[in-house]
Amino acid sequence: MTGRIDPHELAKATLSLRPAGDGIFQVEACDHIIGQIISRRRSFGRVVWFWSLSGAHLPEAMDGAGSNASTLQGAKAALQSSLDVWLQTATGQRGSTSWSRQ
Repeated sequence: MTGRIDPHELAKATLSLRPAGDGIFQVEACDHIIGQIISRRRSFGRVVWFWSLSGAHLPEAMDGAGSNASTLQGAKAALQSSLDVWLQTATGQRGSTSWSRQ
């Protein structure tokens, strides 16, 4: 689903992962796709988890809306932290998003 999400609504949202392919997960909140987490095998069998937020306008002063982590849990935590910081910029209050139990 595409469209605009009220940042105040998103600030209280539960985040969930939905499989979208081999090692690809969509991050959903408020019935919208707001990002993704992708696993990629690197040298010596090492797996890297790339995460990104999409759709949110990010001020130049804020660090990027994506990076990588060594575990899925690390990618989820980094994405959630970045989203909560963005929500603070958008609403003036710290976001309190959480992950659904899957």
